[in-house]
Amino acid sequence: MGFDQAVADRTLTELGQQIIADPRYNGQERDWQGIAVVVQVAPRERLFGYIYRPDGSWTAGMPDLDATIEKAIELSQAMRIEGKEVWKTCLIQIQRPGPKLKVDFEYDNPDRWAVTPANLRQKVEELRPR
Repeated sequence: MGFDQAVADRTLTELGQQIIADPRYNGQERDWQGIAVVVQVAPRERLFGYIYRPDGSWTAGMPDLDATIEKAIELSQAMRIEGKEVWKTCLIQIQRPGPKLKVDFEYDNPDRWAVTPANLRQKVEELRPR
């Protein structure tokens, strides 16, 4: 038996709307073309993200930590299939114009999108919404 797709879709839409409405993206960083947010819900909770500008530049920037992780956990639970593991990390990409929302889920490797000093430039480009 699967999960309730309508509940999962609604929760995902709420998560995307919550991110776009966050003051971080509507204050000084209003001129963005894309946002990438990585949310890990297991084995630990963490969040990071990047803001991409129309000129191709980027800066680190994440939405409210607690609210975003809470909504992401709600989404992971809405997508739970009995007897199976929930996803551990998700990549949320939002692009303008639109906005267009794209989400990718990682069930096995929670560090798939982890950014380190050694891979910073490569990962920032990999996470850039396209």
